[in-house]
Amino acid sequence: MALDKIIYYDSEFIKKFEELKTLLEDEDRPKIYQFLLKEFQFIFKLNQYYWKQIAESNAREFLEEEEEIRQELMRPLSYRQYRMIERSFSPWREEEEHVIWSIWDFLHDNGRIYHKKVMSSAEVSGCSMILENVYSCLARTKKDNK
Repeated sequence: MALDKIIYYDSEFIKKFEELKTLLEDEDRPKIYQFLLKEFQFIFKLNQYYWKQIAESNAREFLEEEEEIRQELMRPLSYRQYRMIERSFSPWREEEEHVIWSIWDFLHDNGRIYHKKVMSSAEVSGCSMILENVYSCLARTKKDNK
């Protein structure tokens, strides 16, 4: 997937998001892992791009958007999203399911995903942190099951 500069919560993204929920409900960890790698891996690269562009005061993609989108790009995380980041760092083995579900919960944000237009730069960063923990949890589980 080419690195798009802004993640829109459009019908394509929502479809992938809802497919993720189905996979999580099925509890097929190898499929979840592969799906996340295929469909959400680009978030890591976008996060790196954002930090580099913002550090260089060169976030032109933000400036070229209409005012409503610019405002959403700068939207901070909700309290619930902060809690999901914290939950994704849970060290307890019995809480692995919470760690794995934290990616969906973070993006869902208590139903707010359906009212947002774009993923803010803070959400891209938070999502990257959670994804890393979910990948680690899924990989660890995969290794433990062998």
